[in-house]
Amino acid sequence: MMKEKTNGKATSIKSEIRNVVILLVIISLVVLGGISIILNYNSTNSTLEQSMLETAEIASERIQWEIGAYQNVVQDIGTLTRISSSDYTNADKQEMIDQKVKDYGFLEGELIGTDGFGAIDGEDHSGLDFFQASMAGQMYITEPIVSEDGKNISIIISAPVWKDGIKGSTVVGVVCVMPKENFLNDIVKSIKVSDNGSAYMLDSKGNTIAHRNMELVTSYSNTGNDFKTDSSLKALAALEGRMAAGEAGFGTYSYGGVTKMLAFAPVEGSNGWSVAITSPTSDFMGATIAGIIITVLVVIISSILAWFIVSRLASNIGNPIRLCAQRLELLAQGDLHSPVPEIKTSDETGVLAAATQSIVGSLNTIIGDLKFILEAMAGNDFSISSNRKESYIGDYTEILTSLRKIKYSLSDTIRQIKESAQQVSAGAGQMAEGAQSLAEGATDQAGSVEELLATVTNAVTTMRGSAQDAEETSGKTRDIGSEARVSSERIQEMTEAMNRISDASNEIAKIIESIEEIATQTNLLSLNASIEAARAGEAGRGFSVVANEIGKLAGQSAEAVDNTRKLIEAALNEVTRGNGIVDKTAESLYAVIAGIEGTVSSIQNVADAEKEQLGSMQQINQGIEQISTVVETNSSTAQESSAMSEELAAQAENLQELVGRFKTAENK
Repeated sequence: MMKEKTNGKATSIKSEIRNVVILLVIISLVVLGGISIILNYNSTNSTLEQSMLETAEIASERIQWEIGAYQNVVQDIGTLTRISSSDYTNADKQEMIDQKVKDYGFLEGELIGTDGFGAIDGEDHSGLDFFQASMAGQMYITEPIVSEDGKNISIIISAPVWKDGIKGSTVVGVVCVMPKENFLNDIVKSIKVSDNGSAYMLDSKGNTIAHRNMELVTSYSNTGNDFKTDSSLKALAALEGRMAAGEAGFGTYSYGGVTKMLAFAPVEGSNGWSVAITSPTSDFMGATIAGIIITVLVVIISSILAWFIVSRLASNIGNPIRLCAQRLELLAQGDLHSPVPEIKTSDETGVLAAATQSIVGSLNTIIGDLKFILEAMAGNDFSISSNRKESYIGDYTEILTSLRKIKYSLSDTIRQIKESAQQVSAGAGQMAEGAQSLAEGATDQAGSVEELLATVTNAVTTMRGSAQDAEETSGKTRDIGSEARVSSERIQEMTEAMNRISDASNEIAKIIESIEEIATQTNLLSLNASIEAARAGEAGRGFSVVANEIGKLAGQSAEAVDNTRKLIEAALNEVTRGNGIVDKTAESLYAVIAGIEGTVSSIQNVADAEKEQLGSMQQINQGIEQISTVVETNSSTAQESSAMSEELAAQAENLQELVGRFKTAENK
């Protein structure tokens, strides 16, 4: 089919062609336009970055040049011989300085002595940085100073006054000048980068020292400090942090909802000052944005034109294909009579329409011919032939060939059925007679099998009783063997107990020996005590009595120990005899147990053999029962076969009658 279903909706080839081509065109236009926009934007950004960096460097060089010019003038004044000579008064020297101030357009100038006091006004400058630096032989530029009214800013440039005008000799004073007020602001105001662009300067701490907005200068505005309370200044604070560090660079930031570009460069020869050039991106991106808009419009217009062109092309291709597809779809549904659409084109769609017409016509003819043949065959006429053989061309010829094969195959089959029906009818009678004989033999066989089954059943019953008796005897014998083993264990325990008694008697004998020794020693002590008591005379008489008593007790202890030894020796002898008797009893009992175990094993073997024989007899009994069942089944089947044979003979006659109705064709 020439269309497919997507989410339940038909998707035509026309829409597919249109969608794919339009998608390709739009993607191509968008990609090309996007690349053009990106390249144009990046090129403009790169050019702007380079241009603004160069502008910042030029502004830095200009400020550096002007400050350098001021420094050269002040340095030249410090090397004038008349300024350092003692032949001139301070008034004369100040007059010369005033003339230089007038010549170079300075605001004012002053000569300061080595003690730090001004030569004319007498003010003390000794604690100021510029005085101390110049007294050390250095040029110095102060940070911008805000006037008392807060409307102007100025700086002081100082230089050492060298003795006799010789640079590098002894410093005999300091000369300082003040350029015209707001000269830094005038410089940054004169820098013009765009309609809304501006320039400003920062010192090394990030404070604003020059800006077209004087209020930011007089208030020492510092974005790094303001960022702590206003997070929107984060990007600008980062850029100005790089400025304060003496870097040169470029970046972008947003302020007040406006995206701006910032280029900055350090001012060499200053106190870490930097100059910055800033401008809204819209001042430079107007042409770029206009180009982007034009590119987008071109893409949109091109896409619209492509849509109309591709839609027309898709209609010219898709509509004929759709009409042919619809007709083929009807054909697939069995519609052979609906007209084929007329398409008057010379391209492939016209060829498709002609092919569709040919397909529908050929199928209509072939199916009509097949209907004619099959209806004849349905009427039992297999001798019918095709009337439109010329329509079966190409692969269609196989249909006609197959149909002929079916016709001739069915004709041959019907003829064979006729012959087989005759043979079946003849053989059915013979099979009925044989089935009857088989049924009678099967009945006799079933009676013999029943008698054999009864005999085997009696034998199985007798053997089952013998097996039960053997099993009971085996169980009793096993019980006797178990009791004999228990008696053997008790004899073993008694032997161990006799051994422990013998060991304990030996230990008692050792203890008695120790007691004899103690009695002997006690007797000796008693004797020694009597001797000592005799020597002591009257004083030792009481002690002598005690010694005699101890001697008597020692003698009695020795006599008791001797009696105990005799009793223990007699007991040991009896224990030894008892051990001998126990050993002999154990040997006899072990022999009895061995005999019992042999008997138990033999009886068990007899019982196992009886079980095996019983199992074999039971299997034989089951086999005979199965044979009996089979014999009964065979008998029943033989009777049924006899009845079916008779029925088969009747059906064979009916089959011959039915087959005779068919008209067959000869296979040529």
